[in-house]
Amino acid sequence: MSPNISPGSSVLVFRCDRETGAVYSTPMIWGLLPNNGTPQSPHLLPSDDNFTPSPHYIMFNARSETIDVKKSFHNLLRDGKSCIFAVDGYYEWTKSLSPIDKKKQPYFVKSTYSGTPLLLAGLWSEVKTGRTNNNNQGETISTFTILTTEAHPKYSWLHPRMPCILKDSTVAREWLQAPSKILVDQIRSLSSGQQRQKQSSDKNKETDPWECYPVTKKMNDASYQAEDCTVEIQSKGRKLESYFASKSPSPSNKRLKVDKGQVDKGQVDKGQSSMSTSQQELEKKHVVVSNLSKQDGRSDALTTEISSNDNDQWSCRVCTFLHTKSKSQFLACEMCGSKRG
Repeated sequence: MSPNISPGSSVLVFRCDRETGAVYSTPMIWGLLPNNGTPQSPHLLPSDDNFTPSPHYIMFNARSETIDVKKSFHNLLRDGKSCIFAVDGYYEWTKSLSPIDKKKQPYFVKSTYSGTPLLLAGLWSEVKTGRTNNNNQGETISTFTILTTEAHPKYSWLHPRMPCILKDSTVAREWLQAPSKILVDQIRSLSSGQQRQKQSSDKNKETDPWECYPVTKKMNDASYQAEDCTVEIQSKGRKLESYFASKSPSPSNKRLKVDKGQVDKGQVDKGQSSMSTSQQELEKKHVVVSNLSKQDGRSDALTTEISSNDNDQWSCRVCTFLHTKSKSQFLACEMCGSKRG
């Protein structure tokens, strides 16, 4: 499967045979077309010379909260037309952190567990294109949409929405065999973290089922298909002054970094997290003097003692980003900008 898939792409999705209960995969186009085409305005297939993905961008996602009131989705759910799109992960974009490069920064979200795909809940439809095939029979086109929900609190800084992710094979089979509004609500609750919050106290930490990290900005081009699409990139360093800012950094000034680790090469090749130049300097010096402001010809110097203990680490309570230096050096998380806990 392509490492960079966008609406209008033909992919394999899982469906269930309503009579036998057998689960099988079949090709469909991402981006729902709920109505039949006409001879005057037919639906085109990816194999057609004049094909364009534009019509598939209109309904490539479906809000799970309103799935029972939107006629296009309600009828599909009622008729049991559920499907699953299994992926290695998905991409989201944030504003650029660089004052020079204004391109949006893409992130890759994947399972924490090596080799485990994300099972995205979807609905599918098969309609007439408005044309006839070589056998003079009505040509059809199969398309699907992905259900979305509110983002998990740990990832709301990345995007306010996220796909409805099926937590295991039991829920996945139930979604294929007996989809319902009640099940949609349960799936949404699990994906957004609402059910986990009710079942566990704030002191009990659960293993985060997902992780995310920045990837190459070449991903901003939908046609980019190189092997480094899902490979973690190294984050750039911050200026020393930013460690002593009087307020939490704005989204445009945050520096992004992820934990060290490796994932099975069959899924993702993760590089080692980089250490910024400023951090390297901090390790060499116990005392740092920094001119933070120069106004009206006046220079204010800040002298700070900094420990160089390599084992002094802390994790953000919001995004769980692991900082490799003492809390005393940060007023806010470097990843999501949340206030230091």
